[in-house]
Amino acid sequence: MILGGCLNTATPPVASTLTVAPPTPTVLPEVLPGIYVSNDPADFPYPTSGYTIYIVGETHGNQETKLIFQAYLQRLYTEAGLRDVVLEEDQGYETDANAYVQRLSDELPTGLCLRADILGQIREFNGSHPADEQVLVQLVDLDSPFPIIYRHLAELHSQIGAAAESIQIPELDEFRAWQPAAMYELIDKLRNASKGQPDILNGLDTVYQSIQWYLNGNEVDTGALKGSPESFFPAREDVITQNVQYLVHQLEGKPVLAFFGAAHGMKKTTAIDFPIEGFKSWGQRLNEANVSIYSMRVDTLFGEGYWRGDAFTLSLSTEDYQFEDGSSLVSLFEKNPDTEIMYTDLRLEDNSDIQLPSGYPSIPASQVYDGLIIFREFTPMEDACPQ
Repeated sequence: MILGGCLNTATPPVASTLTVAPPTPTVLPEVLPGIYVSNDPADFPYPTSGYTIYIVGETHGNQETKLIFQAYLQRLYTEAGLRDVVLEEDQGYETDANAYVQRLSDELPTGLCLRADILGQIREFNGSHPADEQVLVQLVDLDSPFPIIYRHLAELHSQIGAAAESIQIPELDEFRAWQPAAMYELIDKLRNASKGQPDILNGLDTVYQSIQWYLNGNEVDTGALKGSPESFFPAREDVITQNVQYLVHQLEGKPVLAFFGAAHGMKKTTAIDFPIEGFKSWGQRLNEANVSIYSMRVDTLFGEGYWRGDAFTLSLSTEDYQFEDGSSLVSLFEKNPDTEIMYTDLRLEDNSDIQLPSGYPSIPASQVYDGLIIFREFTPMEDACPQ
């Protein structure tokens, strides 16, 4: 198979030793206005109404962020009727991902190995719900590397039906050797054949832009990223924004839970002096398009992570996340030594002046996020990728 094998992941990976409580949250006392501490991620008063997209912004490569996702998924499912989850992964894998989380398959393509843990959680969650009430996975990223672009194109061709029977799809190696104009001409033929099928047209747009991205020297698989920042990052946000906007339109206002790298969920990327001039995250783009977004960042005092084959350490100083008076949000852990997790509602006036940690410009975190979770410690994710 083009994708180089599958992972047998029928037993969902365990996210952490912390357990998620039943959906009814504990009424927590506030250590300060809008600031709560607990050892259970299900205890916190996350919002479940008033927004279309709820973003859990992760630091890649740890187990603990997935606990927040798991707790929020349960809460939004119960209280808001949520049935759709958006993940930072190639759109071309969406059929495989949904077959897995709906228990129609026990295997994932190796290209989804970085998401085996989060997909395992969704699969386990769906196991306690009837088929017509299960959560669906929406993958909204560019397709890469080239074999998944090709596979996505071939899958869309087969979905069009009789109108595309006369359109021939070459073998992978032949297609890869085509001139760009010929590739785009084939996609245009498929677009013409799929009029009235908006899902397929949206998928063809992703394939078209993925080919452009690839031809600009960019690639992302399960290992190191390839490409120049100037072409790598903006084009990804273009495609992700388009795909999330399409999903929001198709769902007609129903809520969506997104699990994405925290930088993608920033509601004002331009405030942090991003190294690419004019760059805007998809969170900012949709926010400016008047899509109502609640964006939460998940951080840690210290810990370790593992991502794309690399181990790394993370830490905050006691001066990070400072209030205007110079006191630190992080220092609240010292006053609550038995606490593992802290949640801060950045929408409250009392917390609107908390600064982003060192390494960012001196601006309030509330300009880019609505909520902040800090764990005392991160532990590395379970690596499901082939060694």
